[in-house]
Amino acid sequence: MKLSRRYSALLGLGIMLMLILLVSGCTQQAATPTPVPTEGKKMFTFTDTDNGKSGDITQNTRFAIVLAENPTTGFMWNATLSPGLELQSSDYRQDDAPAGMVGVGGKRTWVIVAKDAGDQKFSATYRRSWENITGNETTYGVNIRVVMA
Repeated sequence: MKLSRRYSALLGLGIMLMLILLVSGCTQQAATPTPVPTEGKKMFTFTDTDNGKSGDITQNTRFAIVLAENPTTGFMWNATLSPGLELQSSDYRQDDAPAGMVGVGGKRTWVIVAKDAGDQKFSATYRRSWENITGNETTYGVNIRVVMA
């Protein structure tokens, strides 16, 4: 009960901030993917701070999206990719915790290839699969402009 009030308060604050930005005439900033090392190569990654932003990725380039997740509570990300994006892998890794500690969250990482040039989208909803969709779920989305090399 206390946790849902916190989420409601954060959601209300987020909506209020979005309205302030809209009214003040601010435009959407482009996401700046952060290079992260992977298998000896650098890969661009989008995180929770890039929610709602746009980014450019060169065609046939791999990139990652990393979001916090805690499946021990039943909450998991349900991701959707537009047809021009190809999912290579989806991996969950629990955060470090003392031995025997339960309920520890972690990070969900999707590795994606930008296959088709043009505007593409990654979107995800954080929810429990057995609960009805209410419209109050946490959502995440980034717009990817796949540019030819």
